[in-house]
Amino acid sequence: MIGNDIIDIASTQENSNWQRRGFLDKVFSESEQEIIYKSPHAFTTVWRLWSMKEAAYKWYLQKGGLPFNSPSRIAIRLKNNLRGDAQIGELAVAIISEFTKGYIHSYTQSSQQNIQVNEVFALSKNDVNTQSAETHKRLINRIAIDWQKEESCLTLKKDPQGKPTMYFREQKLDIHFSMSHHGNFGAFSFLKAVSES
Repeated sequence: MIGNDIIDIASTQENSNWQRRGFLDKVFSESEQEIIYKSPHAFTTVWRLWSMKEAAYKWYLQKGGLPFNSPSRIAIRLKNNLRGDAQIGELAVAIISEFTKGYIHSYTQSSQQNIQVNEVFALSKNDVNTQSAETHKRLINRIAIDWQKEESCLTLKKDPQGKPTMYFREQKLDIHFSMSHHGNFGAFSFLKAVSES
């Protein structure tokens, strides 16, 4: 199982106001808010914690968890500038966050039985349809290469719970992946068994 999330820093600076009344209380626990207030880079810390929660939530849904709409249920603990943990009820997962001047990309950390592939890329346009189409296309292209499948026969479909699933012709593939896009960036993460590489 895997989850990821990307934040376009410039787009977030332009279009969001994390300091608006009630936002921090709705999304973050008291201990998470303390981390934000003590940080010399509060803006980056807010959106790192947010992206970690999003990555953990996608992982949780892949594990069979039921959907919920309360980010404060996901408890984040930071270990250092790159690593942290997320706790959702009894489930816990390690998360890594990568930073550049353009984006924050957070993804759950896989077990040692799998090779984890994470890819971030610039999108040609900052609109939802382009973001989604280009992210899907990039993932399908990479899956075709890594699994040696004919790209034109790969498709993405949503299962009854709304989770994206990869198909080769009409056969469901056992590939765990997560996609994200925001602003001018798209990203995906997927797991590949060591035996498949």
